Amino acid sequence: MKRLLLLCGANGIGKSTASAELLKKLPHSAYIDSDYCRMTNPPIFNEELIRLNYKNILAMMENSFACGEIQNVIFPFGFHGHRKQLFEALLEELRQKGIRFELVPVLLYCEPEENIRRARADGRDEERIRRGISYSRIVYENTDYPRIDVTGLTAEETADAILKITGTGEEADIRI
Repeated sequence: MKRLLLLCGANGIGKSTASAELLKKLPHSAYIDSDYCRMTNPPIFNEELIRLNYKNILAMMENSFACGEIQNVIFPFGFHGHRKQLFEALLEELRQKGIRFELVPVLLYCEPEENIRRARADGRDEERIRRGISYSRIVYENTDYPRIDVTGLTAEETADAILKITGTGEEADIRI
């Protein structure tokens, strides 16, 4: 069965960076970055643009799951704001369309100081970092997903840990 590898965690924790590294290590995979699905100028989030974001992600997921070459869809996504409901709606719509997949979630977390360091290294402004630390970290306190502490890990080490914790490494690829 095809897999949807969900990497979630606070803003600036390294979801996208780890996903790019995971794509290199996991054959027969696609990487859907929701950031690219919602880039607009100006970057506003009204109902119309939120719906556009949803439709863009849904189309990319449908197309990836329909492709015979793709067995794993890597999807980094944060659950802050309206995004948790958007993700749940995406899953429901994919299933209603008869698309079969296994959801394989992983929560990335780290110490707040490390989160701030990573966000700064990513070029985020101080206000965005403050909001991320204040609001996006709390969302995951009661999330019951397998967890990886990425404090001090490189993107490659994080990808290796994801492969190990999810069982999607080379030996899992052989069973496909």
